[in-house]
Amino acid sequence: MFVLQLAVAGIAIGSVYALIALGIVLIYKCSGVVNFAQGGYAMLGAFITYGLTSVGLPSVIALVLAIAVMGGLGALTQILVLRPMLKAPVVAVMMATLGILITFRAVCLLIWGPDQIGFPALFPIGAIELSGIFMTYNYIAAFLLSAILCAGFLAFYHYTPIGLMQRCTADNTRAALAVGIHVSNQVTIAWTASAMLAGLGGALLASLNGLSLGLSNIGLVAFPVIVLGGMTSLPGAVVAGLVLGILQAVTDGVLTPAIERFLREHTDIYSVGTLQQVIPYALLVLVLLVRPQGIFGTKESERV
Repeated sequence: MFVLQLAVAGIAIGSVYALIALGIVLIYKCSGVVNFAQGGYAMLGAFITYGLTSVGLPSVIALVLAIAVMGGLGALTQILVLRPMLKAPVVAVMMATLGILITFRAVCLLIWGPDQIGFPALFPIGAIELSGIFMTYNYIAAFLLSAILCAGFLAFYHYTPIGLMQRCTADNTRAALAVGIHVSNQVTIAWTASAMLAGLGGALLASLNGLSLGLSNIGLVAFPVIVLGGMTSLPGAVVAGLVLGILQAVTDGVLTPAIERFLREHTDIYSVGTLQQVIPYALLVLVLLVRPQGIFGTKESERV
């Protein structure tokens, strides 16, 4: 029953991971660029939500406004910073996204400081019990909101005209240009959606774990998620996010205490630290060794 309790909490966290990873996959599909700034957008979205609540706005309104601000910031980033680098090497563009992450951290450090902040409650305080499993409203709401938005985003991507243009741009840029699709605009839309997803995911994580500059590290957790699911697979990012969330929760609640008990009985070591933070990267290495294209990814072939 305890493991099931951990799995439920892991699913809630994993659904937020999936939300953030979706944005990284979306940008990679459209432009071939790995966005290292995704964690920065998540952190900044959470801090903006906190700042708006600090001036008296209700939490829900503050969250909606913060998501809108993040969407505008994502669009401006693509137009002002990345679009001029259209002919630059992909590595240079990725380094630019890393610079954006560092800039966001510096801005948040300057305004809000380095200490962890108590994030305002986005959802009612309390918990319910179902078959012996306790679930707080915070975790339930985070899961439901993330799941609904993931499903809605996937449906939008597959069944709307904009989604069709996004997929065409992702599959073949030259073909998209040939049929009259404005590729640069589609990339801007991808950055806008990615920043909005990250901002929401950051606020949800802050509501569960508190707010600090360390929230930007969620981008590093999202990379194993997209590699596990497949770099170009949106459904894969969702499934991999849930799997990773469950693995982290079970590692923290079961595996880490068991290892520490064994070490204390047989050695002078008393702690293995935050082992759950190692799991994503161990899983990343395993996937790269066994199936480099990810669970839902496909092998690419090149005509020579």
